[in-house]
Amino acid sequence: MGADSSERPPKLHRALIVEDDPAIRRLVSKLLARHQIDIDVAHDGKEAVAKLDSGTYSVIVLDLMMPELNGFEFIEVMKSRNIRTPVAVVSAVSQQALTNLDLDIVKLVISKPFDVDEFTKAILELCAEAESPA
Repeated sequence: MGADSSERPPKLHRALIVEDDPAIRRLVSKLLARHQIDIDVAHDGKEAVAKLDSGTYSVIVLDLMMPELNGFEFIEVMKSRNIRTPVAVVSAVSQQALTNLDLDIVKLVISKPFDVDEFTKAILELCAEAESPA
């Protein structure tokens, strides 16, 4: 009669979605919210830096090409503040442009356009890794 409480876990994870494209921002937000992940959004890197000051995240989903402060610059800010939250880069930039990403921070690179099921699975795995002891 009663559902097992493990089927609907409480929201244990929090994600920051940094994306200037409103359609992609909405899509990613909806995909992750379906899996009990609290969502914060930022429209550009500058807003994302302000969000870093207001909370802790299990994962950051980051576009690279944005106004104000791009994704590469945002990662540099994270490094300068010693923030080690895993980052999933979701971008349409060339593979060559990705060669200088800090792999201690960037744990996943997903090319646009992306498969929503594969994207969701990968983000959930990053969240699970974030909660397990190092």
